[in-house]
Formats: sequence, C-alpha cells, structure tokens
Amino acid sequence: MPAMGIVPAPWNQPFGEHFSEFFGHIIWLWSIELVRRDLRNRITGEPDAEYPVEAR
Repeated sequence: MPAMGIVPAPWNQPFGEHFSEFFGHIIWLWSIELVRRDLRNRITGEPDAEYPVEAR
C-alpha cells in the first residue's frame, strides 16, 4: 500500500501502528487456527496429528 500512496512508508508510520499490526496478526492467526482445528475435527472425527490417540 505504500507503493500506491495509500499509507505512508513503514519508517514514516508511528510505532503504535506497528505494535497494533503485530498483535492484531497474532490474534487473527490464532483464531483462524482454532476454526481450522474445529472444522477438521468435525469433518474427520479425528484430532490433529500432534495429539496421539491413546487406546482405551
């Protein structure tokens, strides 16, 4: 967007903007992962591979 002139270059933006974007992306990535895991579990009926399934 800086190349199109919509926002200033990163070095001309305030620190608060970078701080907000950093934590905003963390929250979005986390929420997308929660939805992905839930959908996968509902569709396949199996947990993710990093959780071993123990015999009962």
